Amino acid sequence: MKKTLILLPLFAASIAFSQEKRVITGSVQDEKSLVGIAGASVKIEAQSISTKTDQKGIIESVTVGTVTDEDGFFSLEVPAGTKSVLISYLGYDSKLVELSTDLATYHVSLKSTSGEVLPENNDLKEVVVTGYQKIEKRKLTSAVSTVKMDDIQQAGVASVDQLLSGQIAGVAVSTETGSPGSPSKIRIRGTASLSGPQDPLWVIDGLPLEGNDVPNFSDKDNIDQLQNFSIAGLNPNDIEDITILKDAAATAIYGARAANGVISITTKRGKKGAMTVNFSANTFVTARPDFGRLNLLNASQKVDLELMLASRDDLTYRTDKGEVMRILQKNGQLNALRNGGFNSLDLITQNQINSLRNHTTDWGKLLYRNAINTQYGLSISGGNDRSDYYFSLGYYDEQGTTIGTGFERYNLTLKNNYKLNDKLDVGISIFATSSDKKSFVTDADASINPINYSRNANPYLSPFNADGSYRYDNDIDGFEDRSVPFNFIEERENTNYTLKNRSLKGIIDLNYQLAKGLKLTSQFGIQYDSNKTEKYAEQETYFTRKMREGTRYYKSGQYLYFLPDGGVKQNWDNEFFQYNWKLQGTYSTTINNRHEIDLMAGTEIRHTQNETTLTRAFGYNKITKTGTPIVFPNSSFASEKRYETYREMPTDENAYVSTFATASYTLDRKYTVFGSVRYDGTNLFGVNKKYKYLPIWAVSASWLVSKESFMENVDFISNLRLRASYGLQGNIDRNTSPFFIGEYNDATILPGNKEDIINAINLPNDLLRWEKTTNTNVGLDLGLFKNRINFAVDVYNRKGTDMISMRETPLETGFEYTMVNWGELTNKGFEIALTTRNIDKKNFKWSTTINFAHNKSKVLKEQQRENSLVPSREGLPVNAIFALKTAGFDEYGNPMFWKGDEKVSAKEFFALYDLYEDFLPGEFVDSKLTSEEKRKLFTYIGDRDPKFTGGIINNFKIHNFDLTISAAFNLKQTVMKTPSYRGMELDPGRNYTQDIFEAGSTLPGITSPIKGDNDSWMANKWFAGNNANAYNLLDIWAKEISYMRISSIRLGYTLPNKYAEVVGFKSARFSLEGRNLFVFSNGYKGYFDPETYGNIYAQPIAKSVTVGLNVSF
Repeated sequence: MKKTLILLPLFAASIAFSQEKRVITGSVQDEKSLVGIAGASVKIEAQSISTKTDQKGIIESVTVGTVTDEDGFFSLEVPAGTKSVLISYLGYDSKLVELSTDLATYHVSLKSTSGEVLPENNDLKEVVVTGYQKIEKRKLTSAVSTVKMDDIQQAGVASVDQLLSGQIAGVAVSTETGSPGSPSKIRIRGTASLSGPQDPLWVIDGLPLEGNDVPNFSDKDNIDQLQNFSIAGLNPNDIEDITILKDAAATAIYGARAANGVISITTKRGKKGAMTVNFSANTFVTARPDFGRLNLLNASQKVDLELMLASRDDLTYRTDKGEVMRILQKNGQLNALRNGGFNSLDLITQNQINSLRNHTTDWGKLLYRNAINTQYGLSISGGNDRSDYYFSLGYYDEQGTTIGTGFERYNLTLKNNYKLNDKLDVGISIFATSSDKKSFVTDADASINPINYSRNANPYLSPFNADGSYRYDNDIDGFEDRSVPFNFIEERENTNYTLKNRSLKGIIDLNYQLAKGLKLTSQFGIQYDSNKTEKYAEQETYFTRKMREGTRYYKSGQYLYFLPDGGVKQNWDNEFFQYNWKLQGTYSTTINNRHEIDLMAGTEIRHTQNETTLTRAFGYNKITKTGTPIVFPNSSFASEKRYETYREMPTDENAYVSTFATASYTLDRKYTVFGSVRYDGTNLFGVNKKYKYLPIWAVSASWLVSKESFMENVDFISNLRLRASYGLQGNIDRNTSPFFIGEYNDATILPGNKEDIINAINLPNDLLRWEKTTNTNVGLDLGLFKNRINFAVDVYNRKGTDMISMRETPLETGFEYTMVNWGELTNKGFEIALTTRNIDKKNFKWSTTINFAHNKSKVLKEQQRENSLVPSREGLPVNAIFALKTAGFDEYGNPMFWKGDEKVSAKEFFALYDLYEDFLPGEFVDSKLTSEEKRKLFTYIGDRDPKFTGGIINNFKIHNFDLTISAAFNLKQTVMKTPSYRGMELDPGRNYTQDIFEAGSTLPGITSPIKGDNDSWMANKWFAGNNANAYNLLDIWAKEISYMRISSIRLGYTLPNKYAEVVGFKSARFSLEGRNLFVFSNGYKGYFDPETYGNIYAQPIAKSVTVGLNVSF
């Protein structure tokens, strides 16, 4: 009875409250910044009900109300007669809002009691930083993705670009080589240009960076060239988050530099509170690559191959090479082998040859290594109401798994922000970097590239003689017909190749509050890079010996050399400087709590200057540090550029000026429309004023469907937003110019007299203009079950016009071709991103992120050069791969081809004939086909770009342990690998992969160039002459690659606070991480990694294990 009496008031209150009700909705925001306030209280002050407590017989009074969500929105069910609600939040004046029977939605602004505006980086709301603006996520209308650095941070990674692999849908990141400090190739939504730059624009705290264009690393000269990339100088520990801008609505504000997308980096800054010191230390061990993956012949197999080649008298290519042939010739046993086989050789010769089988040199250990590397970071931060500060030091040291390579970097970062008064804020940022790269010298020829040499070096070859002296490789390429001594270890020890970069980036920000909602912002940024590259080769090196052979001349009955005794030293000193100044004003206001207006307009000026000086010293003495002048035997040698001792390259100087504006309107915090426009001008296209300025613009809109009244009862949908955008993007091909470009030089017109001349390099074209790309994007953002499941999908269509490409010119111009605006291409695709909180318990959390993207490019218009080897790409992808479709092999091992439904020989397929049959029969072969007819022989077989890209990330947290597993995948990517051997020119002096055992069956046979009773010799000479690059483009060398790389497995343990505080730490975390430990693929036999499949010069991608410590105090 007593319990019943206690419950009666609660029952009565419940009945009263359950009478006629209505729902009111609305939002609460900061009065000045218009930022939504999450967690604000919305309650009926005069209405309360009673509820039971945990203590027996005690009840308490509970006010009817709710709190705002993360965006400041609320929804509250109130009795029909409710007159008012009280809105309150800590630090703000409370506000009593009178309710009207005719109005169901209320937008309320609260005034801060301290007079301060809610900080824009407050955790209570999400903003997207684009570099020009901070946009509330609820107002976002464009395709933008943001990742927090804490979510993607990995130890033992030199540059932030490498961390993006598999993290964001539509952002394809590929590692072109594993050399320390090398960049990753990044493509955002495909390729936006046929010949211009294809890399995204990098921006740090609003400052666009120069010097991040990644070269084609399939070219040996590019992959071995040390280069500085400005983004590699940034310390990943200083980064707060990274935002990727993809569509025109997001990138148009950056103008003509942003057609390839924008990667905007926001760095850390100090936070209000006591000083915090953070220290991190990581030691990571990189493992020697698995040399067995190259699938090379062992010593015994190589000896058998050489014996087979030596037994054939119909082969002519470098037949004197290989140790077996040298033994046979020295002992006079070659004819015995050819007449009676191996058993007919004398015992001494047999023993000498068999002894080679027992000396398999482990070139993997001689060329590659395990390495212990380190990474340290120290930061100090803090602040108060008037200022904040952030200071950090960083050190990174990585010794490459390829011996002789490495990357070392020092970082210093200083950021201060000051609130000078209630209206003026000032920010100063300094990023200083000192880095050193080292590598190997391979200028002499491609065969001494260590990765390539490790494939070619004979397995029985020892690098040292019995007495410890260097043993030279007699099978290496020399100079013309002359042998040049080469030993890889001698070359590595006596050559030096370094790049020293000293970089400074500085930013000054001024923010002035002119009036309520009206702000004036100015930013001045500079970027300075000093790059000093040095190559040095001592006298006793293959590099210097081969250069010396090139200086041989004949005089007085003997050969002499004009290269002085000593080493060769070459220096390139490069200085790059840019300044970027922008001034912009922003205005934001809200009218009647319904209409939100955001306006921005500004101007920007940018200037870049690039200077390079080359110096050389011949006959260099490293002790006295002096060179020796060359005494040339004649003027023709003296005019060769390779013997220049000093040259200043023409200064590369460009200027840009821009004006821009954006406007955004939001109604009822649900409907947003956005527009932007920018005019870019540059001297690069300054001949015809009509093309000097390019208007770049975009329009977009979004609809927050989940805030509609008809969605109130759809409980499982937490967030639903629809987005659409359309706009024009621009691109600059900085390798072209509308002007006539010449280069100063000299020439000998009459014997003994030199005249200054200008070599014409570029044909003028006053119609040259910007490349343009129109971009259409439709997107959807969906959150389910209180955002435990978040799903985003974007579909896009990009069309590029006025693409700069080659076009043939009349012969009377003196140029074969010129660059003109007339190409067209498209990129179409979709992106899907899915994030789920699978388990969300206090002591056990598990979340998964999956992203998946597809892009397909198509060239709509381009013109082939008359002498082009492959067909036009029109109607096909930008990176289309063409090949000659083979139809098996004839009895001699030559490939056969399909001609319609008929198999035909190489002679018939290429229409080959004996060019000088009447007086030099069997020596030269040619084709009766025209260039156009040869192009028609090729077939499109696939796209070098992957059909699908993406990543999978799983995060687990169990009590104080956390585990993150990250994977990235590429699916259906066609690759044309370098042929594993050349059957028409098989060199007995180099090693091969196990593919050689398939010669004549599934791969081309080892054929003879000697004319016999059949036409097999024609195919041999045709392929040997690299005509139409035919042998390299046989379809048998193509493969469709798919793979998934487990890029990181990271296990961490965070020390509980009660233990951390005992030793004086605010926090402490220990970690163990494995990078690149596993790869799942459909096969990449013969190469270290699927990413570098087909590239015989690429360094292996390092596998590493890292032990780390991170403490704050």
